[in-house]
Amino acid sequence: MRLFFALWPDAVTQQHWFYSSGPLVNALGGNRTPAANLHLTLHFLGEVDGSRVSALTRLADAAVADSIDLRFDRIECWRKADLACLRPAAETAGLSRLVNQLADGLAHAGFVMEKRQFKAHVTLARSLRHPQAALPLWPALDWRADTLALVRSRLSATGPVYAPVAQWPLALPSAKG
Repeated sequence: MRLFFALWPDAVTQQHWFYSSGPLVNALGGNRTPAANLHLTLHFLGEVDGSRVSALTRLADAAVADSIDLRFDRIECWRKADLACLRPAAETAGLSRLVNQLADGLAHAGFVMEKRQFKAHVTLARSLRHPQAALPLWPALDWRADTLALVRSRLSATGPVYAPVAQWPLALPSAKG
């Protein structure tokens, strides 16, 4: 089965992103990502044998991370990948820690990971007809990511369908005193 780790928004957030970005994404043309598929991928694993899912859940069980605050302030078009995506104003230290912690666990468990460097984004559309380098998003979309998910990707006649296999809450940041 095709799997990936992601920060998974709730349905209200997915709908908000879908409708807030709609006018800009529609002008770019292409195939919009359904609201229920919107997420922020941390590590794409590709095809994973079902017998290895328990190793992935143990790895996520051991992850220690606070919720992550992100501010999406633009839509970027990536010509090589032929997609439009929400991009945060900055990648936070908490996001980098979680990505690196998962990468270390995956490598230690013998999983093969993508070679490209992590770049936080939420894919909004593919196969663009009128790509732009970047479009400012106003107002910016703020999100407190509080759920880590192991997600299954299934291909259908209308495109991929994503469904969390397991989810883990990320802790609220502890008060500094």
